[in-house]
Amino acid sequence: MAAGGARAIVGPEVPARRRRVRERRRRIRSLVVLPLANLSHDPEQEYFTEGMTDALISNLAKLRDLRVISRTSAMRYTGTSKTLPEIADELRVDAAVEGSVMRAGMRVRITAQLIDAATDNPIWAESYERDLKDVLLLQSKLARAIAAKIQVAITPEEKKHLAQARAVNPEAYEAYLKGRFHWYKLSREHLDKALVYLELARDKDPNYALAHMGIAYVWLSRADIGLMPPHEAFPTAKAEALKALELDDTLAEVHEVLAGVKLLYEWDRKGAEKEFRRAIKLNPNYADVHMMYADFLISSWRVKEWEVEMGRCLQLDPLNFFFQCFQGWHLVYQGRYDEAIAQLRDNLRTEPNFPAAHLGLWGALHGKRMFKEALQEAKTFFTLLGDHEVAEALQRGSPEAGYAAAMSAAAEKLVARSNESYVPAVRIARMYAHAGNKDCALVWLEKAAEQRETPLSHLRVGWDWTILHDEPRFHSLLRRLNFES
Repeated sequence: MAAGGARAIVGPEVPARRRRVRERRRRIRSLVVLPLANLSHDPEQEYFTEGMTDALISNLAKLRDLRVISRTSAMRYTGTSKTLPEIADELRVDAAVEGSVMRAGMRVRITAQLIDAATDNPIWAESYERDLKDVLLLQSKLARAIAAKIQVAITPEEKKHLAQARAVNPEAYEAYLKGRFHWYKLSREHLDKALVYLELARDKDPNYALAHMGIAYVWLSRADIGLMPPHEAFPTAKAEALKALELDDTLAEVHEVLAGVKLLYEWDRKGAEKEFRRAIKLNPNYADVHMMYADFLISSWRVKEWEVEMGRCLQLDPLNFFFQCFQGWHLVYQGRYDEAIAQLRDNLRTEPNFPAAHLGLWGALHGKRMFKEALQEAKTFFTLLGDHEVAEALQRGSPEAGYAAAMSAAAEKLVARSNESYVPAVRIARMYAHAGNKDCALVWLEKAAEQRETPLSHLRVGWDWTILHDEPRFHSLLRRLNFES
């Protein structure tokens, strides 16, 4: 049976005795929520169906005794022809939840069933229907029913979190789902659209914590991917996150955003770690926060702890190419260049136009002093960013005096542009460092610190800065960023 489709509900035709025997034989400690089917057959309702899938994953993920596959890996099976046992084998799970969503005006109906992943046999099935304003209650009830059926241990705190569902303004909820649909795409255009919808959700229901959290996430993302100066983005991100926290302090996503603000903007590494740990406690299956915490740990050179967090992240979201890419980056930080190259090239076979993978590969090849190949990856990286001027500068510079001249030409192009529009200073510093120009690299790194640019969180381990490790100004900068030196 293809995943993502709705099966017929199985009830009395499965003999009760057979079901009890099977349940005694197999203990379910891991599962995947496969993409729910959109029974309205209206493509305009896909955002709603995805939102229902996300909500079910998020609610089940709060259970510490259960391993729940994260959204990104689960969504890879939308419309797949793979059988459930094949999917279970790939994800190493005991069970799957399949189902469908039907939206008719202000009514929502969710049909779900729990399936033994190895045998493809149904264990339990049920349908729930509510008004749209009670959709959060519906989602919570469904998650509690599944947890009860698999007899997973639930702590009193987890039980409380699952029960904390309130009525929601239907217009606010719809706007939130549309915003969430766009923010996952992480481009300037989609983040702008996400913000419009999320602000609408907040305006429709000022006490809707998820709307405030989403707005905070968009502003943090804008700064983190270099779309605007950090001082223009992070104060708004923090204010919205604190408002969300005031309304609901049990949202792991809010603590994740606050960790990002503390780490990337305030340089409060101890405070950031506290927020990471709080987010993980609230949602132990939240792969994104495990990834961010792993990134924090490797940047602090806590390699053993990094191995644990990185392993947990990939166990929860094994098909997430973004996380696989960052694992490659982390291997470059450790000087494990051959492993990094293999990881990143494997990543690019799946996503050949993913800029971050080319950036990591550029760093690994540079670390191995394979300058011709590193230069090609640099050109590809800037081309994929849409920065054809820098790619052309790299091309013009390379015949004159090799790699260093190409990097110097690109740095000069970025410096000229910075007089007219925002260019992340760390990007200019990187080019000068690769050109071997220590003084200019340090000048632009210091400007990056003045602007509190987010890549500085990797300053201690970043592959670009090896040439600066014997410079007192570099170590002074590390101390300013609260790295232990």
